[in-house]
Amino acid sequence: MLLAIVFLLLFLPTGRVEAKPKVVAPPAEDDRLTNLAKQIEPDLEGRTERLSQYVEFFRSQLGNDTRLFAFSVTPHVTDAGEVSLSGYVEFSQTRTGLVGFLEALGFKVIDEELDSLPAEDLGAKAFGFVKTTHTLSYSRPSEPRSVVTDCLLGEPLYLLREEGDHLLVHSGEGYLGYVASADVYRVNAKAFDLFPTESAVRVIANHTLDSGLVVPAGALLKQLPDESGKVVCALPTGEVVELPSDSCEPTTPPTEDIEQAIEVGKRLLGTPYHWGGKTSSGVDCSGLVQVAFSTCGVHLPRDSNQQFLLGQLTATRWHTSGLRRGDTLYFLGSNGRIRHTALYLGDSRFLQAEMPAVNVRSFNPEHEEYDERRVKAFAFGKRLWQ
Repeated sequence: MLLAIVFLLLFLPTGRVEAKPKVVAPPAEDDRLTNLAKQIEPDLEGRTERLSQYVEFFRSQLGNDTRLFAFSVTPHVTDAGEVSLSGYVEFSQTRTGLVGFLEALGFKVIDEELDSLPAEDLGAKAFGFVKTTHTLSYSRPSEPRSVVTDCLLGEPLYLLREEGDHLLVHSGEGYLGYVASADVYRVNAKAFDLFPTESAVRVIANHTLDSGLVVPAGALLKQLPDESGKVVCALPTGEVVELPSDSCEPTTPPTEDIEQAIEVGKRLLGTPYHWGGKTSSGVDCSGLVQVAFSTCGVHLPRDSNQQFLLGQLTATRWHTSGLRRGDTLYFLGSNGRIRHTALYLGDSRFLQAEMPAVNVRSFNPEHEEYDERRVKAFAFGKRLWQ
């Protein structure tokens, strides 16, 4: 009898299953609006006299930095006691989040007067380039206002709306501000994609053209082929100019570094998702991107909404054709805040860490990897090297 028991213990299956890496999910967003509403009104009983405070509180907590995301919302109380929202937001998720937040406070909300950007009345020429030496971008189209940033000759601008003689735009680095319409050469999407191309020069010393226009240091211009060895460039307006060779230098994308970052990222395919993770035992979205680029000597901040601050703006939800292999992608959560990042692989595909594991998805509905949810959540693309 004893021998039989020993035999069973030694040779029969025990039913044990090898432990798998624990999958740790990101915090759920389902209750975020209610929890946020309780922070400002613990009893969830909103007061109409505090509506403006509620809107600003939402923007500061769940909205994104207004230097980077368009958000200008004014609440009004109608004769029927409802809350009417006017102004503009950039993304549908922000609108949905704001309405849900106010509804959690007990208000009935009407948002028909709240515009989504870019504005339809911009027409086909909804993109532009700076055509002057530089143009200042302001927080408002009129006084009182402050300077947001300075935009240089040739800088690409993503137009959002027109107000009088100013345009609300995203500048080359993504900053949001108002620039003088007279300083902008407006183009359609096709022309926007053609300037500049990968063949470009960066100006390293100011140069004054015969026309009197100063080409400033820091400007990035499209370089044209020239067999004589001269540096011939095209201005955004189509004018062809020659620059002294000592005032500019060619830009060369670090192809080897980009491919190395992608290769390192792809080695993590199938790795379990782990909130806060950065290894093959478990990784989250921003950890994946951070680790991939760190192998090339590019050290990114930890979180996706911090990483977004870096790089050149290359794509928006409404214009993705400027994306190139190695660009970083940023997506919004259901309440309008950046909550996810990924690495663009080219051909509409991207590498990401999400539940349950690292995978490849696509923006293209004809691809097997098509991910409609991510397409609807996509906000911006950025390029770390230019």
